[in-house]
Amino acid sequence: MASRRAVAAIPARYASTRFPGKPLVPILGLPMIAHVVARALEAGCFAEVLVATDDERIAEAARAAGARAVMTGEASSGTDRVAQAVRGIPADVVVNVQGDEPALPPGNLRGLTGLLLDNPEVAMATLALAGTPEDLGSPNVVKVVTDLTGRALYFSRAGIPFQRHASPGLIRRHVGIYGFQRETLFRFASLPEVALERAEGLEQLRALAHGIPLHVLDVSDSSVGVDVPGDIPLAEQALRTLLARKDHP
Repeated sequence: MASRRAVAAIPARYASTRFPGKPLVPILGLPMIAHVVARALEAGCFAEVLVATDDERIAEAARAAGARAVMTGEASSGTDRVAQAVRGIPADVVVNVQGDEPALPPGNLRGLTGLLLDNPEVAMATLALAGTPEDLGSPNVVKVVTDLTGRALYFSRAGIPFQRHASPGLIRRHVGIYGFQRETLFRFASLPEVALERAEGLEQLRALAHGIPLHVLDVSDSSVGVDVPGDIPLAEQALRTLLARKDHP
């Protein structure tokens, strides 16, 4: 098989209901988008790192960090924005990298990308971490359950699986990074939003509702997302810890 090409695409819009201008907020002295670009570059598995944005200020910060900025129009989700950005770019595998996780472990990106590059039959993939009983009660933590082959059965902000009988190891936290074979990305972006997606606020449910198999890869390294300004100190501490690790990147 000829060498296959993977690109990372980071969706980053300026407008945000809870945190306008979030991609440009300083994290340890640099715009957050610069840190996310750095983590993707450090992964070493991408032929190119793109930032898909609707704002020239974000595009300028992305270019300064070493990414290729691609201007996009309106998009109903981050993945829809990514699909717009990569349409004219050669890539066999596209990884949608969350733009609000400056301490994203590069090893997580390598694992997800390697799975898709080595297994073209895997249409779409994402990541999960071991969860805790406390996660079940938090709507801010997305949970996932899978079948015996690692394919997602459902994602929810509710407590799944319900623990009528204690079953260690079944609670898994979803990590919101998605990888696609190219044709699957464009199929996903062409599909209509579904009721489950709207109800839970989870775009991955569009894939499941339309029959796209979604493989879930277990990882051990977590990250800290920035949803509101109060998350910045936690993200900065996570970034300091990541940068201090001897095995980084």
